[in-house]
Amino acid sequence: MITLSPSSKEEMLEIGFRDDLVEVVPPGLDPRFSQGGSRSATPLVVGVGRLMPVKRFERLIRAVVAARRSAPDLELLLVGTGVEKEALQALVTELDAGSFVRFAGRVDDDELVEIYRSAWVVASTSVREGWGMTLTEAAACGTPALATRIAGHVDAVAEGVSGLLADDDAEFARLLARICTDANLRQ
Repeated sequence: MITLSPSSKEEMLEIGFRDDLVEVVPPGLDPRFSQGGSRSATPLVVGVGRLMPVKRFERLIRAVVAARRSAPDLELLLVGTGVEKEALQALVTELDAGSFVRFAGRVDDDELVEIYRSAWVVASTSVREGWGMTLTEAAACGTPALATRIAGHVDAVAEGVSGLLADDDAEFARLLARICTDANLRQ
């Protein structure tokens, strides 16, 4: 068996896979993901991925709503398509967040690079990941990450260097506000 991260391997061992039959092969990264461009003039949080239940984008939307109490100009851009789009759009309407939450849909790789470069932070509230490739892509573009502390994310984020990890929704919202209001932390 091949998996992307040491933490994912540990999960596999916990459910009974034999250590000698599981190899870790970290993912590569296309060189187009690189620094350049310019940051958004206002705090921009980007979430990238399939709009699927496991990604838990509703948690990110709620965190942005909470973080705007400290960072009122904060905006969220969700990049991707999937079965959760209608439910997420309904949540945005319910929370009266339509003026600061946008859906980009599917974008090509060049546009994705520019989105990462313009973001103040890339965020993932996923409950399960083998790695967290969007976090790695954003890091290559010089953009810090905020992610849930789960297997995969703990390997993709060098905590305190390339980003921060949150243990629960309240901490996620607090750290999001902090990242958007503290330039030194973002650096």
